Amino acid sequence: MTLKSLVTGVAAAAAVVGAAAGVTSIASPAGLDSAAPAAVAVQPVVWDVPMPQAPAPELQSPLLGTLQALAAAGSFSGKAPYIQGGIGRFESIAADRAYSKAAAAGKFPLTFNIANIDQEGGVATADVTATSALGATATQNIQFVAGPSPTGWQIEKSSALSLLSSAG
Repeated sequence: MTLKSLVTGVAAAAAVVGAAAGVTSIASPAGLDSAAPAAVAVQPVVWDVPMPQAPAPELQSPLLGTLQALAAAGSFSGKAPYIQGGIGRFESIAADRAYSKAAAAGKFPLTFNIANIDQEGGVATADVTATSALGATATQNIQFVAGPSPTGWQIEKSSALSLLSSAG
């Protein structure tokens, strides 16, 4: 059962109980000699289920900046601040070769669209759609972490590799 269906079910039950209490009070013979029945008290119920946090749209610009910096032309050795844990020398050389090959095939520049941003502490997740210059599109849920980059956010290394390889 998802949290959304649970919340919807609780809201529906509360509405039915509230309607039943209203109908009962309307149908009660308050003007008769008998004492009026006591009003039905509806008690709120609280479970240990955390409510979902509000989306974090204010993060769209910094997260988009991180993605654009990674997809921009230039050596990956200079893009290490945007990747969680940095990027090693051999990874940088391999990424530069892959980028050059994809650029020669006309796959760059990439454009990004970010939706469903959710932040919990220093971690943010978002649905990122990357579109290549040739029109190939890929959407993935990407994880970002707060870190020492110019945008304040770094992309998780495995997320970066999977997004760039699927769009390129």
